[in-house]
Amino acid sequence: MGRRGALRRCASGKVSLPKSARTGIHPPEPSEPGKSEARMKEVAIGLIGAGTVGGGVVKILHARRHALDAMGVRVRLARIADKATARFAALPVGDAVCTANAEDILNDPSIHIVVELVGGTTFAKKVVLDALSRGKHVITANKALIAECGTELFECASKRGVSLYFEASVGGGMPVIKTIREALAGNEIVSVKTIINGTCNYILTRMTVEGLPFTTVLTEAQKNGYAEADPTLDVGGGDAGHKVAILASLISGGYVPFNAVFIEGITAIGGEDIAFARDLGYVIKLLGVINRKPGSGAIDARVHPAMLPSHHILASVSDVFNAVLLEGDAVGRILLYGKGAGEMPTGSAVVSDIVDIARNIAGALPCRIPMEYYGANRVVPVQPIEKISSRYYLRFTVTDKPGVLGSIAAVLGGEGISIASVMQREGYADDSVPVIILTHRAKEQGVRRALATIEKMDFIRQNTRVIRIEE
Repeated sequence: MGRRGALRRCASGKVSLPKSARTGIHPPEPSEPGKSEARMKEVAIGLIGAGTVGGGVVKILHARRHALDAMGVRVRLARIADKATARFAALPVGDAVCTANAEDILNDPSIHIVVELVGGTTFAKKVVLDALSRGKHVITANKALIAECGTELFECASKRGVSLYFEASVGGGMPVIKTIREALAGNEIVSVKTIINGTCNYILTRMTVEGLPFTTVLTEAQKNGYAEADPTLDVGGGDAGHKVAILASLISGGYVPFNAVFIEGITAIGGEDIAFARDLGYVIKLLGVINRKPGSGAIDARVHPAMLPSHHILASVSDVFNAVLLEGDAVGRILLYGKGAGEMPTGSAVVSDIVDIARNIAGALPCRIPMEYYGANRVVPVQPIEKISSRYYLRFTVTDKPGVLGSIAAVLGGEGISIASVMQREGYADDSVPVIILTHRAKEQGVRRALATIEKMDFIRQNTRVIRIEE
């Protein structure tokens, strides 16, 4: 038994524990040359999923192994599991035990941290819950899992006294989660505006710069690996919605359900809208918007295409890049910008979580940043989209005849919607014409009522295009 655990026999013959053992406080051991490295606690990692992101994690851990040692963090990739075992040959796995069975990692009592990188909300959920239940810390890049199943996962982690980290779930290589949970802990974050889906941003950038149609750019994005074979989750806004739900939960100190977030994708955005936006001094982006009003119980959380003034700081975020614009009551505005996906950027975020948890373990603080507030008993109400206030771009396709504009203006005015500007262009081949109206700030509910009335009029030729304007 070591010096700290030694028993002392008193003069009376009774056995007495050292004071440090009774109090739990131990005096520092005297340092000896070469002893610091020996005392460095080794943390064993089990990685489940060696695909794109998992491969990046393996490469980064291998490349940074000496630097991590120098930082006082000794991590060892002990086991890797993936059904596609052929992937292991292309990775610097070192002496890690490679297997096709994730249970080999879950059943290994020496594994401290399980890294889940398989995606989805079925098998991945089972893996994460199993790992947490067995007292292992878990790291995931799975935004759908956190957004849709987070309450159950964090409750399990809390009961077992272990950590669940998820930096890579939002923003890829950008340290968004750590910035909110740690760097901005002294702030009440009142606003988030974010371009958080690289696929949509790439598509809209190509449509804007090159004038290409949506379908053409989407096909190219799939060929180049920027879009999935089934791109619905990306272009439909669901991927961004998962990330917005996570961010909204973090800044509100409660649980914002994913299904309460308003989501609208980019599939209806046409080249005309992009061209009209440019002529009016705007660009169109798929935007995640979160707003908190001090004293208000509800939060405004939504994802939809938005027109940004061309001078807006987010307007220049192009191609596959992402950005998160945070506003705190003390710090003001902060912009995070970088690659939101990919092997190495997302792998970088996962490794940052590994380092954090390894340091927590070494310092005997496994739950340094608790997440108990992310629970089903702390649901934060989300403001319905009908209640928001915004400026609007309205593109009407109408029959070219006198009185049309007056009729539209009358209905908008009846709902208290003030017109800021009007633009009309040359007609189409079918004798219809586009009429573009920009409004002053108005209630969404009023805009919807007005459009329901206008679209019943005989001069309307197509459904009206509505895009919200964010300043």
